[in-house]
Amino acid sequence: MAQLRKGRPEAAYLLLGPDRFLHEECRAAIVASLPAGAREWCLAEVEYQPGRLARELEGASQMPMLGGHSYLVFSDPEDFKQASDADYEALQAYLARPSPFTTVVFMAVEPDRRRRFIQLLEKKTQVVEMLPLAGREAAAWLTGHLQKAGVEIDVELAAEIAAKFTSSPESPGGAKRAGVNLLWLRTEIEKLLTARAGVKRLGREDLDVMVAFREEHEIGKLLAALADREFPEALAQLRTLLASKEPETLILWCIGDLFRQALKAGSQAPYGRGGWGRFANPFSTQEIAPRAVRKYSRQELAQALRLVRRADLGIKSSWKDSRILLEFLIWQIVAGNSSESLGQLAQEVPPQPAEA
Repeated sequence: MAQLRKGRPEAAYLLLGPDRFLHEECRAAIVASLPAGAREWCLAEVEYQPGRLARELEGASQMPMLGGHSYLVFSDPEDFKQASDADYEALQAYLARPSPFTTVVFMAVEPDRRRRFIQLLEKKTQVVEMLPLAGREAAAWLTGHLQKAGVEIDVELAAEIAAKFTSSPESPGGAKRAGVNLLWLRTEIEKLLTARAGVKRLGREDLDVMVAFREEHEIGKLLAALADREFPEALAQLRTLLASKEPETLILWCIGDLFRQALKAGSQAPYGRGGWGRFANPFSTQEIAPRAVRKYSRQELAQALRLVRRADLGIKSSWKDSRILLEFLIWQIVAGNSSESLGQLAQEVPPQPAEA
């Protein structure tokens, strides 16, 4: 992000790590680095498909229509697991002579680092680790975030607030390190700033206004219904969350996280609860994900992640109705690969709650 602000990005990056909030922060920084009128021409976000990388990289060698610098961002719900030999050769050839007009970005959450495609990216690109921030780092992030809004905060208070949003490692073995959930932290801070409009400095009394992790319980109900493929319940929970003004981006992030965790759990053979059972919170994603593994095929889990990404891009387009996109996303996920399910689900749609 610092390189983007200075206008000196590298030729290629690998954004690597489990903290998807930081992934999104970097994506937002790429968008912000481009003039508003040039973004449509200078930014291409590509959902990776095996065997097509050579064709996609051809566009990187073209000078941007409006001059300046272009960005080509690749993402894949399966972290480039299906990369072919042809894709490896295309990537190797490109990285040997990268385009001077374009920065290519590959985004991966938890890829298999033994695969030569990932090893090539790690060796030949600028690797940026997306690991959850520890307390002190998160407190510094919070201080900077508030400064952008013209609000001051004591360092000690920032650290205390950040500590309220510290999550445990994914498993007792520490496969994913503990850190601060910045998405929930930012959501609660934005609610606080809305409630205290015009405030210039946050004090200890403002902590009483914050409701840390209430969303984990409420959104957990939606995730549980999705995992069990209970369409009426999932749609009802979604509408309740939207009516309570929960951010669409937070809801969407949690849905995507559910299916990514399910894909990871489903790849462990033989499958069983194992370490999952040690989590006491029934509304945590780690507890709910195994239920999705039992209800969805692996192909449907991967498809759900792709649908989440498309909905995310749609919601970020200001002219689209985010509520309709989210409801349609729920419909598509639960229906899965069965076209017959669509007709059945249509008969189960709960009525819209009356507007107050």
